Amino acid sequence: MRIEFITEEDFYVLPFFEEFFRRYSSEFEVVQVSCCRLMGRRGRRRLIGDLILLYGTTGFARLAARHAMSLVMSRFPRDRNAPRYHSIRQLCRSYQVACARTDNPNSDQFVRDVKERGADLLISVACPYILKSALLEAPPKGCINLHNAPLPRYKGMMPTFWQMFHGEKSLGLTIHYMTERIDNGGILFQDEMEINLSDTLDALIRQSKERAAHCLGRVLRGLETGAVEAVPMPAEKGSYFTFPDREKIREFHRRGLRAI
Repeated sequence: MRIEFITEEDFYVLPFFEEFFRRYSSEFEVVQVSCCRLMGRRGRRRLIGDLILLYGTTGFARLAARHAMSLVMSRFPRDRNAPRYHSIRQLCRSYQVACARTDNPNSDQFVRDVKERGADLLISVACPYILKSALLEAPPKGCINLHNAPLPRYKGMMPTFWQMFHGEKSLGLTIHYMTERIDNGGILFQDEMEINLSDTLDALIRQSKERAAHCLGRVLRGLETGAVEAVPMPAEKGSYFTFPDREKIREFHRRGLRAI
């Protein structure tokens, strides 16, 4: 099966791609990884302010140092046996997979390019845009999304944060077909992993991304053999969340939860 990914330029999605490429790149042909701007159109100044509030000054400094190190180290070539990578682009180079930046995945040009590349399936991993029908209908086998929540609960942004915030004992994962409605469409697979009291938001996001790579591998095998079929999204309304406001972030910390 020929697949294409659409994601965002975020080091939190890198563990997913590292694990998927190591385990499944010889089994499925990745024609391209297309990267959108982090958080889409969200303003940089506002994003930085929110992240400082969420992670604290020290935590944000650690993230900034991690990002700066990645910018430097990602310039150097690495082979397929490297223990880790510093960017999606560096990882793709090592596996000889095309990696490109896209400013608007719904543009006519991007849709045409997807069709020309000829992937059977387009896979969204933390893509920060709502994809429109022209793109969703471009690949022959459609588009699927990986969402770290037990849909239809916790639709929207920052699902890991919100599951911690509401005291969930486990963190969900749903792999589903995409429609123009947010986090909607037939469900192909659902999974969960335990949330421990000592877990931080930072650790849970990274661990869940690695786990999601194996879940996707299982789904792709099932789609090839016909062993996996979509079931309708449950009819109940579920729940939807956006990026937490400042009061919710403060409450997150008051409850003893840690971001990093």
